[in-house]
Amino acid sequence: MRILIYEYKKALTTPIMIALLIVFSAFNLFVIISSSDHKEELKIINEIIETYELDITDDSLDDFSRDVQIDIAELNRMTASEFTSVNEFLGGLHFEDHENYTDEQWEFIHQLQLKEMYLNMANSIDENYEEIDIRKLGEEDIEKYRLSGNAAETLLNEYEKFSERYEEMVENGEHKQWFFAGKAYYMHKFLFKTVFLHIIIESLLLIVLTTALITTYEFENKTHLVAYSTKSGRKLMKNKLLASLTMATTIVVFLFAITLGTFFTVFDYSHVWQTSISSAFNWEDNFPYVAWWDLPVGTFLIGVIAFVFISLLLFSGLTFAISVAVKNSYITFFLIAALFVLMWLLPSFMPKFSNLLFVFAYTLPTLLLAVSFSFMGSSGLILFENFEWMTISCWTMITIAVCYISYKRFSKVDIS
Repeated sequence: MRILIYEYKKALTTPIMIALLIVFSAFNLFVIISSSDHKEELKIINEIIETYELDITDDSLDDFSRDVQIDIAELNRMTASEFTSVNEFLGGLHFEDHENYTDEQWEFIHQLQLKEMYLNMANSIDENYEEIDIRKLGEEDIEKYRLSGNAAETLLNEYEKFSERYEEMVENGEHKQWFFAGKAYYMHKFLFKTVFLHIIIESLLLIVLTTALITTYEFENKTHLVAYSTKSGRKLMKNKLLASLTMATTIVVFLFAITLGTFFTVFDYSHVWQTSISSAFNWEDNFPYVAWWDLPVGTFLIGVIAFVFISLLLFSGLTFAISVAVKNSYITFFLIAALFVLMWLLPSFMPKFSNLLFVFAYTLPTLLLAVSFSFMGSSGLILFENFEWMTISCWTMITIAVCYISYKRFSKVDIS
C-alpha cells in the first residue's frame, strides 16, 4: 500500500499535471458561464412542469392554452389593443415603442412569448411525428453512405428494429413530456457534445500523461536497474498499474465534479430529471433524439457518465501496456494519440459492402466522440442497440489481455 501511495503521489504532485488540471477546469467553467445568457429563459420549463405536470396530455394542454389566453387578454389591456398572440404584438412593434412599457411589463411579455413557443410546439407534436418514416430514413442512410451487400442489409434490419421501437415510443407517449426547447437552446448538444467532449479530451490528455509518467519513471530517471534488478522488483509494475488507475479515477472524478457541478448550478434541471430523453422537445436537428429504451434524463446522464468513466480507465490500461513495452513517456503519448486516431478512422477504410464497416466502429474513440448519441437509435451508422455495452465489454477484455501480456513479457525480458 505504501508503494501504491508513493506512485500515486508521484503523478499527483507533478507541477505540469496540477497546472493542466487548473487550466482545464477554468476553461470548462468559462465555456459554461459564457453560454449562460439564456439561463433565465430555461426556468420557464420548470414552472410549466410545476403547474401542468410533466406529461403532456389533452387536459393539461387545455389548461395551459386557457392560461395563455388569459395572459394575452392582460397584454391587450396593457397595450389597449387587440392581439391574438404576443408575436403579433412584437411583430408590429416599433423601436421607439419600447419606452412605453416598464421593465416589469417587458418581463411579462417575454414570459408570455416563451409560454406561447412551448404551447405551439406541444400542439404540433403529433403532426411532426406522423411525418417521420423510420424505414425511409434507413434507405436514405444506405444511399447516403453508399452501402451495398451485407452492410446495406444489416443496416436496414437494424432500422426495422428501430422502427418498432419508435412506434412503441409514440404509442406509449414517451415523447410527450416537457423539456427545454431543442431548436431554441440546444441544451442536449451543449451538455453532451460540448461540455462532455471537453471533459473527455482533457481527461484523456491527463490520464495518458500521468500513466506514462508513473510507468516509465524509473527508466527515464535511470534508476530501473536498481528498482527492477530482482524478480520481486518486477512486481512493482502491478503497483504502478493500480496507481495509474487510481490517478485516472481522481482526474475524471475531479473534472466531472467541478464541470458538471457548475453546469447544473447555472442551468436549472430541477424539474426535468424524470423527463424522457426521447422528449419531442429534445429535437435539435432534422431528427429527434430517440433512445432504444425509455430513459429519463437523470438516468441517461448517469449511464453516459458511467461508460465514459470506464472508457477512460481502459485508456489508462492501454497506456500502461504501451508504456511497459516502449519505456518512454513521450513515445507512449504519441503512440496512444496515433492509436486513438487510427481506431476512429478505421471504419472509413472498410469496404462499403461488408459488415466489417460496423464491426470496426465498435471502438472506444467512436464511443467517446459520439457521446451525444449514446443509447440512441437516431445515430446513423452506430444506431445499433448493443453498441455501448458491446464496445465496453470487448475493449475491457482487450485491455486486460494486453496489460497481462505486457506485464508477463516485462517479468522475463532483460531490462539492461
